[in-house]
Amino acid sequence: MNAPADPKPEGLRARKRRATENAIETSAVSLALELGVENVTVEAICERADISRSTFFNYFAARDYAIVGRAINLPEGTEAFAVLDSSPDDLTLGVFRLLFAAIGHNYVNSEVARLRTRLIAEQPIAGRMTMSSLLESGYSLTSTAVAWLIAHPEHSKLDSPLREAALAVSLMHGVVTTQMSEWMTGEGDVTADEADFHRAIAEYRTLLG
Repeated sequence: MNAPADPKPEGLRARKRRATENAIETSAVSLALELGVENVTVEAICERADISRSTFFNYFAARDYAIVGRAINLPEGTEAFAVLDSSPDDLTLGVFRLLFAAIGHNYVNSEVARLRTRLIAEQPIAGRMTMSSLLESGYSLTSTAVAWLIAHPEHSKLDSPLREAALAVSLMHGVVTTQMSEWMTGEGDVTADEADFHRAIAEYRTLLG
């Protein structure tokens, strides 16, 4: 299995962008907890995060994504395939890498994670919104994984590329959901690294016997 190249140190511009993203999400979820999801406006989020409306839409395509997490925009074509190529014999790991490549960094803000968990527990509508965003992202990941399997049949493990891709994406989502309970106990931005992934997969194997 080929490991991806070591990531370059995060520059000041990337750190500032991530800080703005965190401020928007924290403001959006906090307002949803205070006012109810239905009563949160983009204008209120911008005011609390101290940003302009145009800045908001540079980060999030819609209000709901700021509250529950945005659906990802995958790298296109050969760029997405290159990420999956880095793990040709482990599609689930490749999809995990592709998810964070699409996000643009491998950090999870623990405060945002805690607030969203509370929001979902208190307001069922937030759970439905979260599921919608996850399904949207999952469809994109599955479609890309299917195309990669068709292009690389030598790496297929099942007869159906669609079934194999769907299972890999579902398993990756399970890993991320499981690890989120740990990531949100941290402080600030927590790194979602591959050690977390491998540990969760090992635990899946233990459960499966």
